[in-house]
Order: sequence, then C-alpha cells, then structure tokens
Amino acid sequence: MTVGALDEIQDETMAVLSGLLVEGQRVALVDFPNHENSGDALIFLGQSRYLDRLGVHVDYIADGSRYNPAHLRALVPNGPILIQGGGNFGDRWEYMQALRERVVSDFPERQIIQLPQGIDFQEGPLLQQAQAVLNAHPDLTLLIRDHNGVRRTRELFPSANVLFCPDMAFGYGEVDGRRGHLDVVVLRRNDSESLEGNERFNMHPVESHIDLDWGLRGLRKFFDKLLHIPGAITKRIPVLAIPLYPVQRRAYVAIASNNVRQAVAILGKGRLIVTNRLHATVLAALMGKPVIAMDNANGKISAIIGDYLGRMPGVHYAPSVKEAEALVDSYFD
Repeated sequence: MTVGALDEIQDETMAVLSGLLVEGQRVALVDFPNHENSGDALIFLGQSRYLDRLGVHVDYIADGSRYNPAHLRALVPNGPILIQGGGNFGDRWEYMQALRERVVSDFPERQIIQLPQGIDFQEGPLLQQAQAVLNAHPDLTLLIRDHNGVRRTRELFPSANVLFCPDMAFGYGEVDGRRGHLDVVVLRRNDSESLEGNERFNMHPVESHIDLDWGLRGLRKFFDKLLHIPGAITKRIPVLAIPLYPVQRRAYVAIASNNVRQAVAILGKGRLIVTNRLHATVLAALMGKPVIAMDNANGKISAIIGDYLGRMPGVHYAPSVKEAEALVDSYFD
C-alpha cells in the first residue's frame, strides 16, 4: 500500500492538533464510544495515537453515562477538555449532542476542544438550543472534518473557533489486510443515516459475498460483556469511580480494540468491500483493500472522499446502488 496519502492526512491532522495542544499537557476526554460501533472505536484509537505522538496525557476518560464533572475536576484540575470525534454533532443523535452541550455548560472556565466531527443540524429548537449553549462559551474550538461542514459551522456558531481537521480514524495507521476468501463483503448501515433502506445488492456475477453490519459476535461479544464489569460497578457505586479509574481506563481501551478487531475480521473476509459506512471505507483503505463507498443521508461520505479520503489508493465512490453494482461488475470482469 502506498503510504503517501496516509502520511499527508496524518501530517495535516498533527499540524492542527499541535496548534491547540502542547507536549506534556494533561487533558480530559469525554464521550468515549461505549457501544458496538467499530467506526467510533477506530476514531477513539486513532485519537489516542495522535495524542500519544503529541505527548499529551489523557488523565480522564468517560462515556456519556459515566461522565461526572466532579470526577473530571478531581483527575484533571486544569487543562483542556476534549470531546470525542465522530459523526454525532447535530440533532440526529440527540443523546450525544445533549452530552456535548452539558460539558460545554459545565465548564465555562476551561478550554474545550471538540475533536473532528461532521455537522448535521436541521432548523428548529434543537439547533437554537445548541447555538445558545455553544456560542456562549468563551474558549470553544470546533474541529470539523469536511470543508463544507466548516463553512456551515462557522455560520451557525460564529463565537467558536472553527477549524478544518481530517477525521481522526486515520491516526490508527496501516492495518494488515489479508486476502479474503469471499469475493465481496457488503457492510452497510440500516439506521437513520442509510439511504438504501432494505434494498438488496445484485451480486449475480460474484461467486461469494456476505451482507451485514457492524456488531460483535461470538467470543468477542462475551469478552465485551466482561470488559463492561468495571463500568457497571462504578455506575452503581460512584464513590469507587476515582479509585477504580485506572481499571476503567484500561477497560475502555480494550473495548475499543475489541470492536476494531471485529471490524478487521469482517472486512478481512472480502477481496472487495462495498459499504455505506464512512469508517468501513476508512478501515478498508487502511487495510489496503479496494472499497466501493456509497453515501449516507447527510452526505458525509461523499464530502470526505472529495476532501481527502479519495486520495487513498483503491477508494471508489458510487452515487447509487446501481452504480455500485456496476463498479463491482467491472472489478470482476
């Protein structure tokens, strides 16, 4: 795999981060993705590698249900508060947006950096609420992972420092991608961001394929349940949250790693990947696998492919299922 494009993306990201954070700084990170979405786990681990390269120490990590301002202040009395990157900045995923606004409101005196997100707001009361909260903060940086999103974010949140920064999943780096035993792996979302609904793919010229989504299976599912035990204890007995924090932190890293290993196992089965998930596209590219990517409901995949993901070798964009099928046909001609 040619690493020139990946190096460029990583260097661009490091340049942005180094303008906001300094070596030796101690920070907090809120909104750990404590769920079975391998893409969010890939972002978390990519973020961690970027911060390690910068020499920044993350002394507090919490998911939404375990976020506690008093615990954060105890473990990180000073310094920036980082909010997990991803694709939930907006009104589509209300729980994550509510957490973001809570953190901003809880810490008006601290520097807050929203790590790279895609913006997805419609006009209405949720947008108005977000504008009231975010525009009131005196030291808020919003990193946005596509150029169109940067322009819209600057219009909606003029008080914030809005900067372009590539998606942090690229910080994970190259992945050993073995040649799969199936011709095609179709990995696609079936939630509110999907454009295809239940439309099936015609894989007639293909000898073998599977069609599925993210999610833990088998022993990885069992392992995930074990890894959630520390969090369950600290949620039931909050007084143990700080003493058990080192255990919880290791559990978070293991949860994310388990999710990414599952994703690598899924994509590793295919010689060609077809997907409408952004981070399946990113991971396939990191694995050196050819990938045909379709858009999602808010256009984030086409935007990011146009801005930088399209530089990665083997990444192809299909505006529709029919065009994806045609690209599959041409691949196996």
